[in-house]
Amino acid sequence: MKAVYQDHYLSDTDVANFARQSFAKVAEQFTPEQNHNLIKFLARGMASKDWMALIEQMIQVGNNSVGVAMEEAKELATYLRNIPEHWVPFGHPQITLRMQAPIPIRVQSFKHKVGFVESEESRRYISSRPDLFIPKHFRASAASVKQGSAGPHTESEQWKTVYVEHCTQALDTYEAMIADGVCPEQARLILPQGCEVNWVWTGSLYAYANFYNQRSDSHAQQEIQDLAEQVNQIIAPLYPVSWNALTQGAY
Repeated sequence: MKAVYQDHYLSDTDVANFARQSFAKVAEQFTPEQNHNLIKFLARGMASKDWMALIEQMIQVGNNSVGVAMEEAKELATYLRNIPEHWVPFGHPQITLRMQAPIPIRVQSFKHKVGFVESEESRRYISSRPDLFIPKHFRASAASVKQGSAGPHTESEQWKTVYVEHCTQALDTYEAMIADGVCPEQARLILPQGCEVNWVWTGSLYAYANFYNQRSDSHAQQEIQDLAEQVNQIIAPLYPVSWNALTQGAY
């Protein structure tokens, strides 16, 4: 499972430029600090003084009685949820990555549609043996949720052995079917979910930030958290100001 850099277009400076397009101004007319502050404003949805005033209001809510604090906290939470990000300047930069992930993680990745296009390999046309994803360990199911997982399963190594044996048999059978002339588009039906899929993924800076923010969350499946972190490691150096503002908080 991996994310590999392919190409990217534009920079932090361009984000600031496009934000100022309405005023027919360019980033070169401003200092780097002014451009960085503008990018933070775009991601935050408000000026820094308003942001600090909001934080002070949140502190005040915490000092109120429980009943009052609860109602005001609900109002603040609703307000924060509805703050309009000025996302359009972040939609211009584009990044292309080459991705590889097991089928269920590819499915989760493809749920992020807005701002992305993907070109995926098809086993209707290829018949090579796919790579098998082998987890470091199998996790126990979480006791308190319908989905998710806890720490390593007590019999993780045993189940890993079973998993590898089962999947290897399926892969061997797949190759035997191909060798015997079964069409690839039907032979692929026997492949296990652990097979890795390759695709080219192009998306806007804003789209990748949304992917990272959602899939790096502790409630996301661990495997896609790991993939999201690889995406983070690639994009963060390309757009250091914008990426930090969109993912770490534009404070």
